[in-house]
Amino acid sequence: MISGAVAAIRRYFSSVYFIYTVFALACIVTSTGMEVAGMLVFVTVIMLVLVFTDDLLATTPVFLLLSAFEIKCAGSYNTYINYWWLVFPVVFSIVFHVVRYRPKVKIGPNFSGVVAAAAAVSLGGLFKITAKEYFSGVSLFYMSALGIGMIIVYISVSSYLKECDRETLSKRFSDIMTALCLFCCFMVFQYYLANMSRVLETGKILDFQWRNNLSSLIMISMPFPFFKSRKNSIWLAAGFLGYFAMLISGSRGGLIFGTVEFLFCQLMILLFDKKHRKQNTIILACLALAFVLISSDLFSFIGKTVKRMFEYDENKIRLGLLERAVEDFRSNPLFGRGLGYFGNRDIHPSAKFSLCWYHSSPFQIIGSFGLFGVACFAYQYIVRLRTVALNIDFFTCTVFMSWLGIEMMSLVNPGVFCPLPYLLVVTFSFVVLEKYGGDKIYKSPKFLINRKAAKSSGTWSGKD
Repeated sequence: MISGAVAAIRRYFSSVYFIYTVFALACIVTSTGMEVAGMLVFVTVIMLVLVFTDDLLATTPVFLLLSAFEIKCAGSYNTYINYWWLVFPVVFSIVFHVVRYRPKVKIGPNFSGVVAAAAAVSLGGLFKITAKEYFSGVSLFYMSALGIGMIIVYISVSSYLKECDRETLSKRFSDIMTALCLFCCFMVFQYYLANMSRVLETGKILDFQWRNNLSSLIMISMPFPFFKSRKNSIWLAAGFLGYFAMLISGSRGGLIFGTVEFLFCQLMILLFDKKHRKQNTIILACLALAFVLISSDLFSFIGKTVKRMFEYDENKIRLGLLERAVEDFRSNPLFGRGLGYFGNRDIHPSAKFSLCWYHSSPFQIIGSFGLFGVACFAYQYIVRLRTVALNIDFFTCTVFMSWLGIEMMSLVNPGVFCPLPYLLVVTFSFVVLEKYGGDKIYKSPKFLINRKAAKSSGTWSGKD
């Protein structure tokens, strides 16, 4: 009886109904403003999943939706540090999971790119940064999370991610990411409904602090509803809603780069979904016509966002940080100033226990890691692009669009230099692509791989 109950629980955690459940819980949390209580509930759920099942993918929707509703709590370090004791049950559940479901260690081609990035993060500031800066609590946390932490994440996901056929893997991952996209839409629309009187009074978009994080999450997840539309065209609506939510979020990065990503997604579905190409062409033509008809009212509504793009006062902090990044690079061209350097707080005082980011990934690389960092991250990008190029199809292109989206947002935000959730999601996504591509990805002798694991299933033979 006990084994039967455990088996039923495992099936539930791996099902789409579990995603529906955590989605509903997340909607309740964000609607009631109970983010702290929600954190406790969702962390507990993650621990239960780790204890009851070896299916690592089952933890993903819980983690992503938790990350989404927690973006409303920026600057709440003093609140959450009171829950430091959660470390103990979390560590226990992780240790139990490792001991109970111990897998064979497997690594794929992207491992070398993760190691290269970790080397850049760890050696950033060499010969320039002081010991006090390098070994500060904030510096060590971010260096560990962006460096050795991502190596551990990569190895863990690569080893624990259950092998299944390509269709099942792509469907499950797309279901999870689509749930994230829809939940982000819910957050925006719920906020507007709660403040509708102010919207009707001003006729303008609402301001909210979490707009850039929200847009980043949508850009990571928006391509996946379009992928799901190959089975049911109703999912196109979810992708359209994601884009609309970005437009009314007030994020300048979301407006610019979200539009670019949205247009790329339309090209993607026209290219890969041949079965519905005529239908999708008609839908997109109607959408374009509707946009033209409402463009005047729409631009009037979001005009504040457009105006902020060209106002110096709205951009002087970011411009100052970019200029300072160049100065920091020149001060130590080989290794930059390091993550622990906080000499730029005169331009932008960072929040408690946060880095002094340059708010642009290329400038973060040159300012913090120098030429060594440029070489390391360029190598990682090449490895990732190779993973995409070796197995181009609808799903691979969808994951690529997701990565491209967060990389574009990282041009004007910390983005991928935030280990949770952004870099972790990117790292996870490329492991998914490795598993999905099978032998096409693992065949290169230049990387340390477990070829036997890659060939264990006939659907992974690389012949399809």
